[in-house]
Parts: sequence; C-alpha cells; structure tokens
Amino acid sequence: MKHIHFDVESDGFYGAYWACKDGSDCTVIAMLGDDPEDYMARSAVKWLIRLGVNVLTMSPGKKDYGHHNYPLERIEKAMAWLKLHGNEKIGIAGASTTGTLALTAASIFSDISLTIAMTPSDFVWQGFMQGKKDGCREWPIEGESLFSYKGKPLPYMPFCYQHPDYWRIISEESKRTGNMIASRKLFDDSEAAHPITEEEYPRQAVSCRRRGRRTLGHRKIYPPHGKTPCGETALLRSRGGRI
Repeated sequence: MKHIHFDVESDGFYGAYWACKDGSDCTVIAMLGDDPEDYMARSAVKWLIRLGVNVLTMSPGKKDYGHHNYPLERIEKAMAWLKLHGNEKIGIAGASTTGTLALTAASIFSDISLTIAMTPSDFVWQGFMQGKKDGCREWPIEGESLFSYKGKPLPYMPFCYQHPDYWRIISEESKRTGNMIASRKLFDDSEAAHPITEEEYPRQAVSCRRRGRRTLGHRKIYPPHGKTPCGETALLRSRGGRI
C-alpha cells in the first residue's frame, strides 16, 4: 500500500498517510499499534480505506513504546497538514492510552469532528516508559504526564506505586490471573489513593453543564513536579455528537 511517511525531526510528528485511490475529503487519525506502519495500523488502514476514508496513522516515535509528555502539538501539526491537502473532516481514534490521547486532543482541538476512544481512561495518568530498567519492562516517570501542550505537562493522576513497585504489582497480578493486559490493581489502587470528594463533583459537573459540555471524568491530580494533590481537577470533555 502506497503511503507518505512523516518523521518528528522533519515534519513535526511521526506517522504515515494513506489516501483513498478514488479521493476523499475526510480522514481519521488512527493511533493503533506500536508503529504507524505495523500490522495493527495497516489493518485499520485497510478497513477505513474500504469505507472511503483517508487514514493518518500515528504513534509517539520510532521504537518509542512509552507515553510521557507526548506533545499535543504533534496532533495539531498533523491536522494542519491534512487540511492543507484537502481533508475537510478530521476524526481521531485510539485504544487504551491512545484512547485517552484521542479524548484529550478532541477536548482541545475543535477541528476534530469525530472521536473514537476504545477502553480509555476518563482522566490523564502519570507518564510511563517501556523498555528495560532494573529488570522491569515498564515504569512511571517522576514529574511527567502522559501528555504536554505548549511546553507544559498536562495535570495528571499519579500512580500510587513508583519504580520498581509499579512493575512488581503488574507482574504479580498477571501471574495470578494469567492475563498481562488486564492488570487493573495498579489503576484501581491509584484511584482509591486519590479519590474525588462529593463536594467537588457536583460543582464541577454543574459548571460543565452550564458551558454546554458533558463531563467525561475528573479526579484530583498532582501538579507536574509536585508531591501533594493540588486543587486543580483533570477534566476531559466531549462536544456534542462525539464519543
């Protein structure tokens, strides 16, 4: 399949563009798989192309399997390129962490008119890296969010387990359940450690309804480089007609 490749250094984002042979004025930014040209990404491309939709597959970077302070400007630059090349309607799709990225991008960039988020979190987590470190395959990064914008990390929910306990908790649960991708204890314990109060919830929800937006989720979060919960609330919104 013919496509155009993009690199962060030369283009401002890492991805690949796949155009319908008969032409189309709409594109879905698909953030699926570990690389914009891997099997999962290509499978999404084939399905969407058959529906008459152009596809821009994206991922954090070449052989970068972590999610930490991902600059939302990369989504912004990708959308600018798409509009410059005849795409009038832009959707975005992601799963798990990139599902959260899809929701976050859609809450900031009004040009996104369709949002598909599969098994996302309804708030932004602390950033994490994948690879090899002290016998661990994944670890959280102190002071970093999943995403950043305009040079600043977005407010985030911290993990209650840090390195190396973070990976130990995942490994122990995976061995117990036999399912590596369904490790929930890390997330459940972190939410329990930083619950939203009843006093906060009604005030935030009413505020959102008055602005004509639906609240997807909010939690007490740590400020970047902070040690104690701050008074700011992480809030993701969807506009009318979007998931």
